Parts: sequence; structure tokens; C-alpha cells
Amino acid sequence: MQPKNGVRKIWSEKEFVIRDAPLTTRFENSEDGRTIYNVFVAIFVIFLTYTGFEEYTKTGKVRLSLHLIWLGFKNLDLAILVWCTSNILASLSYTCFKFWAKVRLTLEPKGQKVWDKIWSTISILYYFLFLYGLQTIGHTVKFGKSSATFIFMEQVRLLMKQHAFIRTNVPRVLHTKVHTETNLVLPNFGQFFYFLFAPTMIYKDEYPRTRHIRWKFVLHNFAEIFAVMWFYAVIVERFLIPRFSDICLRQFTLGEIIAPIFSNVVPGVSFMLLSFYGVLHSCQNAFAEILRFGDRMFYKEWWHSKSLAEFHRTWNVLVQDWLYTYIYKEFYEVIFLKNKKAAGFVVFFVSAVVHEWLVINVFRFFLPINLLLFLTTGAVLAAMGILDGKWGNFLVLYWIGIGFGIEANLLALETFAQDNCPLNENVSSVEFYIPRFITCGCTK
Repeated sequence: MQPKNGVRKIWSEKEFVIRDAPLTTRFENSEDGRTIYNVFVAIFVIFLTYTGFEEYTKTGKVRLSLHLIWLGFKNLDLAILVWCTSNILASLSYTCFKFWAKVRLTLEPKGQKVWDKIWSTISILYYFLFLYGLQTIGHTVKFGKSSATFIFMEQVRLLMKQHAFIRTNVPRVLHTKVHTETNLVLPNFGQFFYFLFAPTMIYKDEYPRTRHIRWKFVLHNFAEIFAVMWFYAVIVERFLIPRFSDICLRQFTLGEIIAPIFSNVVPGVSFMLLSFYGVLHSCQNAFAEILRFGDRMFYKEWWHSKSLAEFHRTWNVLVQDWLYTYIYKEFYEVIFLKNKKAAGFVVFFVSAVVHEWLVINVFRFFLPINLLLFLTTGAVLAAMGILDGKWGNFLVLYWIGIGFGIEANLLALETFAQDNCPLNENVSSVEFYIPRFITCGCTK
């Protein structure tokens, strides 16, 4: 399709260069950056000290919330088994792709169309069955929250990787003439396998690589990952358990449910920062270093964002690149015929649905907070630029704080309501989609 002015839109392509993550640069080259890092470490140590003192005075024992980490990783061995199986299936998708490509080049045009439709249908069914099968396993095994987070996030990542590989390499096959298989150059399995684990969602045959592995840097990042999980557990025990652990064991007033939204801004924002640092900084840096992956731009300096649109573009560059390349561009050119807002809405909708699917399967209940927040901040406020302006950065940070406070509050509330007033085994689909703290008479 050609736009009205007759000039085809030129899309920007992801360029990979050797560079450090923004926070790595700040921590290593800035005294202010190192000071901020030390402030967060000090806060963590203070929390641990307070937790240990309180536990000892009340119970005579010091657990420092480590038992919550252990509970969170319930059935981790089964989660790892599922993860290994999923990686084997992902590897088989490479074999299937090559099989489709080689057979296609032996067919005449009419046969190619039929062959393409068959494999397009197989691919779509594979995506849905992959997710549905995992969801069934998750509901049967009942993983701990951390184990479930690991396994479900990994499955989404694997599907995104496979789609990126297929979508990037299909044009190579389509542009190869019939019966000229010798001119077809496809990536080898080593390139595909490296991409499965590389910290990027955009497929390339080659990436810039560093010369050697800094094992001290790797160990430091893994230590940070454990510290982030520990900090998570401490915050849950200090802020959320005391406030909501007796929901449904006694009736809560409306004020007891609404008021904590604002006090839970602290744990909510803490969870956001810890998730960002643990997943997008420490985890990605650790595996990038092991794989000698040179481009560490996993995120940008989102804390300077003056609009919600800018925040969404810079918060998670890995996912943003994938959404831009494989969703936005496709819908912009093929479906909505150059309508930016419609294509942008699809991006936010897809992201919202996937996040909601993750929350449903990790917590095993339906409470569409992510869906509403994504569509509100993305499809409405970001698209319309409502928070943009002179006070944009303040308003963005304020809205993010309130949003994560609401999410932390309601997810914790419903989690304890489900624990204290569990659903029957033969629950109807209607009951599943209504919050338990409402249906169980937990509120006055």
C-alpha cells in the first residue's frame, strides 16, 4: 500500500551496537549514581534489621522473610521441567520452519498457496495450544507465585521469540524463486538457538559480541536478583500481610479496603522498581554477559518521561521493540491502512491482554486491574496526551505511583480472600470472574 503522498513510509530498524545499560553507566561513571545505589542498599538493610528485630521480639526466631521466598518457589522442580520441555518444542519449531521452506520451493504457485495456508493454520494452533496447555498445567500443579511467574513469563517470551524468528525469515523464503533451493540461505540452528536465549526480541543472524565474559559482573547481577526477591518478600511481610491477612475471617469496612490504596503506594512503587531492576537490569545483564551479547539497551531512562507515551516507549525496550516491529507495523500497513491511533491501540490492547493473562495464571483468579490500567494509561491518556505538558514528569510519576498502589492493594486483598474463603472445586465460570472478597461476604 502507498500512502496518499505516494511515498512509502520508511520504518526504523533496530540497530544493535555494543553499549552498557543506562544504570550500569550511571553506577560506574557517576558519584551520584553510586550514592543512589547505596541509598537503596541501605534501605534494604534497614528493612532487614527491623524485620529481624520484630520477629525475634514476637516469636524468639529470626527468619528475615526467607520462608516467603521458599513458599514462592513451590514446585520449582516441575516448573523447570515444563520450561525445558517448552524449549525443546521451540527448537522443533525451527525444524518445522525449514521443512516448510524447503518443500515450498519444490511446489508450483498453486501448491505453494495451499502449503502456506496449511502451515499458517498450524502455526496459529500451535501458539494457542502452547499457551492453553501451559495454563492447564499451571492450574493442575498449583505452582508457588514465584515459580508461576517464572514459567508463564518464560512461555510468553518463547512464543515472542519464535514469532520473531518466523516473521523475519518468511520473506527470505517468499522472495526465493521456485526450484532454486540453492539460492535460499536460512539461519542455521546455532543462530536460532542463540536467539532463543539472547536478551533481545528482535531476530538478527548476527549480533555485536563482547570479547570476554566478566564473571564477577555475572555473579554480582545474580546476587542482585536474589536481593530483589528478598526485598520483595520483606515488603510483602511488612506491608501487605498485616493489613489483609484476616480478610474474610472478619468483615472489612469499605474504608479498610479503599484507604490502603494510598498507603500501599509505597509497596506498589517498590514492587515496580524491584521488578524493573531485577528483570530488566540485573537478569538481562547477567545473561547478556554470559552470552557476550553486546547491546545492553534493555530500557531507557524512563524516569525522565514527560508523558505516558514516552514512559511506555522507554520502560521496557525489549518488549517495545517487538511490539513495534511485529504488531504496530503490521497493523499500520495491512489492517488499518496508515491509521496510527488504531495501530497504537492494538499495541496497548495486546500488551494489556498478555499482562492480564499472566496475572490470572500466576494468582489463579480474575481481577482485571492490569487490563484497565493499561487501557487507561495507554489507549486513553497516552494516546490523547492528557498528562503531557509543563508538569508532565510529575504527573506521569504520580499516576504510576497511584496505579501500582491500586494494583498492589487489590491483588493482595483478593489473594488473602481466596486463601481464607476458597472457592469450591466445582466452581462456575461466573463465580471465577467475580472477586472473592465481594462474593464471600468479606465486606460490610
